[in-house]
Amino acid sequence: MVQIGMSTIFMLVFGFPKMMIAIFAALILIGTALSAWAKVRPAVVRGPVPQRPLTHPTLFRVLSLISALSVLVSLSIVLFGFVIFMDSWNRWHEYEGQHYQRTDFVVKRAYYQPRRKGNADIYASGTVEGNQEWMSLQRYVESFPRNQAELDAAVPTGTSIDVYYFPGLKGRARVVVYDEVPPAEASRRTAMNAITYSPLGLVVTAGLIFLLSRLRRLCFAEEPIAMAAANSSS
Repeated sequence: MVQIGMSTIFMLVFGFPKMMIAIFAALILIGTALSAWAKVRPAVVRGPVPQRPLTHPTLFRVLSLISALSVLVSLSIVLFGFVIFMDSWNRWHEYEGQHYQRTDFVVKRAYYQPRRKGNADIYASGTVEGNQEWMSLQRYVESFPRNQAELDAAVPTGTSIDVYYFPGLKGRARVVVYDEVPPAEASRRTAMNAITYSPLGLVVTAGLIFLLSRLRRLCFAEEPIAMAAANSSS
């Protein structure tokens, strides 16, 4: 209960939607219940448990590999789903209710700035309605350039880019490459898709992991006690 309370306070402080708070609270409750059940469950078997031989070792290895990949997929869904949701959530509320107009951004110079992790930041300086502005080129270039020369070739000086202009914002957020769906609505859709399909993906992968665990049991021989009883009766 303490974990639920702390998580709820954290999400409320940072403006998480009520649906996401409810989902996380439910997951914490399920995890807590399973943990408590595992702790109080009495030990049925005492002493060393005899190991059953594998009857289908190749199939067992394949199922084990698929199970490991399914666990990795589950972790990826949680991680990337959360990152996509938070990024879209922040962008949605940044542009929500802001006045904007559709106009042109005239490029004066494009900039290619390498980063430590191997990727790069690409942006441009230019004018919008006579005002000096900056904008990101991430959503404009079709193929990401590898250096300054390729960026200059893709976005030469004088290029006119169709944009949304948000005079009430600051920095590069003021200029966004035009799309049929405005930034606030596009980000809202992405956030809702993330919060809808991430739990669905977790349910599917959890079901797959459970099914694989049942199939793996079929790769073992029968219980030694049952086998001994069958041999004695014969």
